[in-house]
Amino acid sequence: MTNWKWPLSRKILSLALLNLVLIAMVLAIFAQWQFGLSIESLLLGPGRDRIMAIANSVGRDLDSTPSPTRPELLADYSRRYGVDFFLVDPRGESLSGGSVELPAALTEHLERRPERRDGPPPEDERPEGPPGAGPRDPAFLTITRNPLAYWVGIRIPTNGPDGEKGFPAVLLLRANSIFNSNLFFDWRSLLWLMAALAAVALLCWWPFVHGVTKSIQQMDRATEAIAQGRFDSHVTQQRRDELGHLGEQINRMAGRLEGFVKHQKRFLGDIAHELCAPIARIQFALGILEQRTASGSPQQTHVEVLREEIQDMSGLVNELLMFSKAGMQPGETPLRPVELGPVVQRAVSHQMPGSGTIRVDVPSGLAVVAHEPYLLRAISNLLRNALRYAGEDGPIVVVARSEGNRVPVTVSDCGPGLPEQSFHQVFGAFYRPEAARSRDTGGAGLGLAIVKNCVEACGGTVACRNREPSGLEVTISLVRAEALLHPDINPGT
Repeated sequence: MTNWKWPLSRKILSLALLNLVLIAMVLAIFAQWQFGLSIESLLLGPGRDRIMAIANSVGRDLDSTPSPTRPELLADYSRRYGVDFFLVDPRGESLSGGSVELPAALTEHLERRPERRDGPPPEDERPEGPPGAGPRDPAFLTITRNPLAYWVGIRIPTNGPDGEKGFPAVLLLRANSIFNSNLFFDWRSLLWLMAALAAVALLCWWPFVHGVTKSIQQMDRATEAIAQGRFDSHVTQQRRDELGHLGEQINRMAGRLEGFVKHQKRFLGDIAHELCAPIARIQFALGILEQRTASGSPQQTHVEVLREEIQDMSGLVNELLMFSKAGMQPGETPLRPVELGPVVQRAVSHQMPGSGTIRVDVPSGLAVVAHEPYLLRAISNLLRNALRYAGEDGPIVVVARSEGNRVPVTVSDCGPGLPEQSFHQVFGAFYRPEAARSRDTGGAGLGLAIVKNCVEACGGTVACRNREPSGLEVTISLVRAEALLHPDINPGT
C-alpha cells in the first residue's frame, strides 16, 4: 500500500490537539476579560501555596537570625530554590545589608500599598498574630523587561533595623525564567495534566479516526485493484454514513466494469470464432485457385499476396481467440507447479533462427505456480516483441530468480525503450506507441495484452520499465511453487 508522508490519521489527531490548545487560549482570554485575571495571576496561581510556605519559613528564620547574618541566610535560600532572595522595606530599600537596585515597575507596585515608611505601624495596623507568624498579604508577581525577570513579592513582618518587632518588610524572589526553577510550576503535575488531556483527546477521537482511516484504506486497496483490472475486489466494511455509501458505489462500479470487460472479451471471442470458418473456406478456395494458376503468370503474384494477407488475418483471429480465452475467467484457470527452465527454452525455440541473440539465465529446478500453455504464450510473446523492436540492438536476456515466495522473470533488451506515459497503456488491447499498425511496424497491438491476460490467469503480475542507458525490461512476477506448501505465505504479496 502507498506510504503517505502525512497520513489522514495524523492530520485529524493533530487537529484535535490544536483544538485543545485553542480552547485553552480562549478560556484564558475569557477569564481575563470576565474575572479580571491577568497573566501575572495565571502564572503565580499554580505556585502560590508553595511560595507562601517558603515565605513563612524565611520569616521564621529571619526572626531568629541577627541582622549581620541575614545575607548568608538569604544566599542559602537562593541556592536551595534556584532564585534570588531579597529583603526590602516598603520603599524598596534593603533590610539585609548592601544595596538593591529594583526595576521601576516593581518600585511602583510597592508604592501602591498605603504602608507607613517611617517606622513600625501603629498597634491597629500591625499584622495579626505574633512576629514571624507568616505573611498577611497575598503574594504578587511583576514581570520586568530588559532583562526579562519575574519578581515575586510577599509582605512579611520581621525585626526592624533597630530590633523593633513587627517591622513591615517585603520578601522578593527573582527568577530569570518560570521554567528553570520549581518555584512556579510543579512539573510532575503539569506532565500529568498534559497526559490526561492527551488521553481524553485519544479516547474521544481515536475510535472515529480509526474507523474513518480503516474504511478509506479498504477503499484505496479496492480501487487500486480495480485500476489493475482485478474487478473481483470489493469493499467489505459496513458503515451507515457517506463512507458506507461510497463503498457501496465502488462495489457497484467494480461489478459493472467487470461485466463490461467480460462482455467485450466475449464479443471479441465470438467474432474471432465466427471468422474462423470463412477464413478456412477462403484458404481452401485459395488453394484451389493456386493449383489452377499457371506458374510464373502475373496471376500467380496476386495469389501469393492474397495468401499472405489471409495468413495475417488468420494470425490476428488466433490472437483474438487467445486474448479472449485468457481474460474471460482467470480465476477458474487450473494452476499447478511448472518448472520454469524448460518452458523458457521452448519459448526460445519457437522464435525464428537468426532474428537475434537470446540469452537464458534460469536456475535448474526453479518452479512456479502457473498454467503451462498460458505461461509459454506469455514468454513467447515477450521474446517475439523484443526481437521485433530490438533484435538488432543487442542480446535479449531472460533472467529468473527466487525472491521469497515470488519468482520474477525478466525479459530485457537493448532497444529504444518506451515513453514513460506508455507504461500503463502498453498492456492494453490494440495499443501501440506507433501510429501505424501494418506488418512493417508490428501487428495490431495484441501481443502484450495477451501477455497480461495470460500472466493474470496464472495468478501473477506484469510490469515494464526502461533500462539505463537504453532498453526495455518487462518483469513477470509469479508465485513460487514451494510457497504453496506454507499456508502462512500470501501468494498475492
